Amino acid sequence: MRDITELLVGIGIVLLVLFIGSFTHLRADLTSEKRFTLTPATHQLVDSLKDVVFVKVFLDGDLPADLRRLSLATRELLDEMRVDAPDKLEYAFEDPSDHPDEKTRNEVYAQLEKQGLQYTSIRIREKSGFSERIVFPGALITYRGKTIPVQLLKTQLRQPDADMVNRSINNLEYEMAGAIRQLTRFERPKVAFLEGQGELAPIQVQDIATALGENYDVTRVRIDGRVDALSDHVKGARYRVNKYDALIIAKPDSTFSKKDQYILDQFIMNGGRVLWLLDVMNAHLDSLREKQFSMATPLDLDLDAMLFAYGVRINKDLLLDASCAPIEIYTTPYGNQRKLERFPWYFEPVLVPQGHHPIVTNIDPVHTAFISSMDTIAVDSIRKTILLTTSPYNRVLKNPVRISLGIVDVDMGLDKMGGIPAPVGVLLEGRFHSAFTDLLPPKFKEQEEIAFRERGRHTAQIVISDGDVIANRVDPDKGMYYMLGYDRYAGRKIYGNRELIINALNYLLDDKSLISIRSRAITLRQLDPERIVDERTRWQVVAVGAPILLTLLAGLSFQYFRKRRFSRAA
Repeated sequence: MRDITELLVGIGIVLLVLFIGSFTHLRADLTSEKRFTLTPATHQLVDSLKDVVFVKVFLDGDLPADLRRLSLATRELLDEMRVDAPDKLEYAFEDPSDHPDEKTRNEVYAQLEKQGLQYTSIRIREKSGFSERIVFPGALITYRGKTIPVQLLKTQLRQPDADMVNRSINNLEYEMAGAIRQLTRFERPKVAFLEGQGELAPIQVQDIATALGENYDVTRVRIDGRVDALSDHVKGARYRVNKYDALIIAKPDSTFSKKDQYILDQFIMNGGRVLWLLDVMNAHLDSLREKQFSMATPLDLDLDAMLFAYGVRINKDLLLDASCAPIEIYTTPYGNQRKLERFPWYFEPVLVPQGHHPIVTNIDPVHTAFISSMDTIAVDSIRKTILLTTSPYNRVLKNPVRISLGIVDVDMGLDKMGGIPAPVGVLLEGRFHSAFTDLLPPKFKEQEEIAFRERGRHTAQIVISDGDVIANRVDPDKGMYYMLGYDRYAGRKIYGNRELIINALNYLLDDKSLISIRSRAITLRQLDPERIVDERTRWQVVAVGAPILLTLLAGLSFQYFRKRRFSRAA
C-alpha cells in the first residue's frame, strides 16, 4: 500500500511540474557565440508585428549533413522568434521534391523559380556512389498578402560545402529579419547615386542598386548647380531640409564645380550621409589594353579641400599589394598557339578585412583596382575608424605611375617587405565643419533661401580610395551584368564587395536592426566527411542502442538494490 501511495504521489508531482512548465518558457544559451540568442533588434522587430507573418521553408526531407544543419538552424531561429510573438509568426517546412510524379515535381520547381527562389543540384554521397537531387534552399515569407523570397544558401554556383553553409547560418537571422522588415516597413530611407561628373553608369552599379532597393528607395540625381537638387527650403525654417538620406558618389572622373561642392557640403551639414568611392589617379586603361603599358596621372576632381576639411586626404599615388587578384596574359607561343597564363596582378589589391567594426565583420575579401593610400587628418569632434587596409606587403608608387603588364615578370619583393598596412577606407563620424566657412561673402550666407550652415548635425561619411569597389562586371555584348563580387576566372562570386557596400549603407543610415545582426559570427566545428560515410552505421547503432542499454541497466540496477533492501528488512 505504501508503494502505491509513493507511486501516485510521484506521478502527481511530475504532472504538477509539467502543468506549471506549460506556462513557463525557460531557455539557456550555453554556446560561446550565443548562436541561439536573438539580437535586441530582432526582438524589437518581432514584438512590433501587427499581423501574422507566415514563413514556408523548402529545406526538408532527405538532405546531406550540411544542408540539414542549415535546416535545423532555420527551425531553431524561427522557434526563438516565436517565443516573443507566438501568435504573430507561423512557419512550415516542406520538401518540394516529395512528389512521386515527375510532372508534378517539375511544376512545383517551376512555380518556386517563378516566385524568385533559386535551386541547386547537389550530389549526395552514399556507400554505393553518388546520387543527384534538386534542392531549393530558401523560404517564402508572406505578410498581409505580400510574399517575398529569401535565399537561405547564399550562392548557387557550386556544390554546397561546410564553409558555405556556415556563412549562410551566420547570415540567417539577418536574412530573415531583413525580409520581415522589408514586408512590414512603410517608410523607407532614400538613397541617391550622384551623376553628372562621369560617375559609373547605371548598369555598372545595377547589382548593388537592386540589393539596396530591398530596403531603401534608390534613385539617381544630378546637381548641375541647382541649390534645390539635394534639399528643400521650408519657409520659416532656419536650415534647408534634405531630400535624400544618403548619397553615393561612385567613381567620378571630372571636376566638381564650386557650386556643386557647396551644395554637397550643405547636404552633409544638414545631416546627409555620403559614401565616397573615389579614384584620384587615372590609369588610362585603353592605353594599357592597346600598348600593354600606360602612365597613371592624377584626376582633377577638385575635392581635396572638402575631404581635408572633413578629416581625410587621398594621396596621389597607387598601391601594389602581394595580396592581389590574378590576371591572364598571353605569353610565349606554345606550338602553333599562344599560351594563356595567370599571374598575380599587383595593381588590383584584394583587401582582407581585419577590423571588428560591424561594416567589415564577417565579409569576404574585397576586390579593388588601382587604389590609392590615404591619411586621416586631426579634426575636432570627428571620430575616425579605419575600415579597410592593404596587407603589410605593399608598396606605394608616387605620381606619375607607369603601369605595365610586364610587372608580372618582375620580382617586386613584396612578400619580403612586411611593412605597415596602408589605409584605403575610413569611416568619419561626428559634427563636421563646413568646408566653405571662410570662403563665402557675408551677403551670400545671410540669404534666407541659402540657409548656410557652418557646423553640421551629427552625421557620418565613408571614404574609400577606389571607385571600382562598387562596380559590377558588365557583358556589353549581351547587355547583362554579374553580381558584385563575381570573379570571371573563378566563374562565381568570391569577393565581399556587395556585403561591404550594403553594410556601409546600413551603418550610414543608422540601420542598427540590420548591421547588428550581420555582425554576428558563428564558429564552424566541422565533422570529417570521410568518417561520416565510413562510420555512419556504427554511430547510428550507438545513437539508437545506447539509450536503450542505459535504460535497461538502470532498471536492473534499481531492481537489484530494491531486492537487497527488502531482503535485509525481512
